[in-house]
Amino acid sequence: MSLKTFIFDLDGTLVDFNLDFKRIREALGIRDRFILESILKMDKRERDEKMRILKKFEIESAFKSKLMPYAREVLDKLGEIGLKRGIVTRNCRESVRIVVKKFDLDLDFVITRDDMEPKPSPKPIEFALKITGAKPSEGITIGDFKFDLIAGKRAGTKTALLLTRRNIGMVWDFIHLADYVLKSLKEVEVLLEYEGFI
Repeated sequence: MSLKTFIFDLDGTLVDFNLDFKRIREALGIRDRFILESILKMDKRERDEKMRILKKFEIESAFKSKLMPYAREVLDKLGEIGLKRGIVTRNCRESVRIVVKKFDLDLDFVITRDDMEPKPSPKPIEFALKITGAKPSEGITIGDFKFDLIAGKRAGTKTALLLTRRNIGMVWDFIHLADYVLKSLKEVEVLLEYEGFI
């Protein structure tokens, strides 16, 4: 195995948006667990209005967001050794632009839900591989939730689950989808050692 492209989730993986999902559900009038899926089932007029509200929450959170521990170090290290790295997120494009600018992130690609069908669809992962010229076997999808792992598996990449304080109580539902389990982003360096890059 030789990894060439690292595909990171954004919220909960590289950055903590600290979105208040309970408050968002109340504002949207949605009870379902998966907000985006609920909105996408609506007719166009209602969907556009709900998306506008969701986007407002995401943008507000982007301004308040914080980098996850070791995020910058890992992204910098990947760049230094010539590996491709970027973001595939279910968030809106505007919120991602804010985060990238705020933290001055150097990335090879950014793919949002505004660009194509969101995870768990494999399409954004496949697009990331196309952008970087990598085969599925040369890619790894890193995230904190099952949609990241499902999308990565469907696209044929390796998958890594990042354990966080937010997901620790639910990972047993999807940990089996991970080829690697990371206690922090620093453990990406272990993968790089395994690959012989450092």
